[in-house]
Amino acid sequence: MVRPERRTPTDLAIALLIVVVVAVGVVVVWYASSARRTTDVVAAQTAPVPEPLAALPTTLRPTWTAHSTEPFQVVAGTVVTGDGGTVSGIDATSGRSAWRYTRDEGLCGMISNTSTILAFYPDARGCGEVTALDPGTGQRRYARSSREDAKVTLTTDGSYVAVQSASRVDVLRSDLVLTNEYGTPDVPVNPGTQPRSGCTQLSAMPAGTQVAVLEHCPTEINPRLTLMASVPKDSATPEVSVSTVIPALGTDDHVRIVGAVSNAVAVYVPPQNGRPARLEVLGTDGTVLTSRDIASGPSGAPADVPITDEGGVLSFYTGEDTLVLDATTLALRLIIPETRGPGAVIGNQIVVPGASTLTAYDLASGREGAAVPVSRPGYTAGPIITDTAGQTVVCQWGDTVQAYRAG
Repeated sequence: MVRPERRTPTDLAIALLIVVVVAVGVVVVWYASSARRTTDVVAAQTAPVPEPLAALPTTLRPTWTAHSTEPFQVVAGTVVTGDGGTVSGIDATSGRSAWRYTRDEGLCGMISNTSTILAFYPDARGCGEVTALDPGTGQRRYARSSREDAKVTLTTDGSYVAVQSASRVDVLRSDLVLTNEYGTPDVPVNPGTQPRSGCTQLSAMPAGTQVAVLEHCPTEINPRLTLMASVPKDSATPEVSVSTVIPALGTDDHVRIVGAVSNAVAVYVPPQNGRPARLEVLGTDGTVLTSRDIASGPSGAPADVPITDEGGVLSFYTGEDTLVLDATTLALRLIIPETRGPGAVIGNQIVVPGASTLTAYDLASGREGAAVPVSRPGYTAGPIITDTAGQTVVCQWGDTVQAYRAG
């Protein structure tokens, strides 16, 4: 008969040591995790979506004010602000805070995509901690963490988000799955998978099945336009369809993609070498389809002012004028002079901000409509961002977000 095994004091000591090590490990992981540094206040239910404005009201009165260090986002009837490390959902009608998500680090950036709000936060590897929030309730839907640079620029086509920094461009799906990485890879375990190395990524924008990138490589004088699949077979191996140096873009690294469609890319070129700023529309083979000189601010177009995409048009602020492009063809439809920011589509109008007004222009004819006076407490200069949330018009200058309603 086999004698049963008996636990010795040594066995018990080893078992106790394992339990202690595991418990300490759990505490350490929790202490270092983002969960410990997060405060989440969610809404019990999603606010109803209000009816949109059909036209710019003839009078506007201020209704509520908020503070945001990031450009605000609008999804349905919710205005989303980013203030330091806090993302807040504000009911557009009442100005009441419906939810908030707070981390102890300041935001790297914030963007809306496929009915979610993506909040980017820093960690030891850069600005690669991303949380996708439901804009109606503030509930967390998805999260991911990866290596990014300390500064990122975010663009979207409504389905994919391009995360561009000096060293790389990542493309994220709506559920935050990484579909494409270009430039310096997160984990360089497969040498030779990237077509070039050492290039500086200047600008990027997704456009359905492809993503357009402007980059400047060490041995090339002019920027290079590269088009690649948004979703290659292997995310670590880009599938490039076109990559060519574009002499028409000059030598300034502040060139910026302002629109991208399946067969064309619109690029803002800052003033340089005695030439004024211009809008260059390039074909997918890099040829210049159209070129138009445009007015620009003394320092060029402000890079931190987003490009608006709604109602079938793109709206871009040059620092002096507002350009309105057809969102399907990238044809230049309107140049609205002496404005303070990009426009917002209200009904069949595009509404652009002035220093103390909002002015409507008919999208079909381009005719100027009424200029409605608005109160801008504390405003002296700088870009103004404008959007609508239901019956509420929302503007932002600096860190001030101001809501207006008819009356």
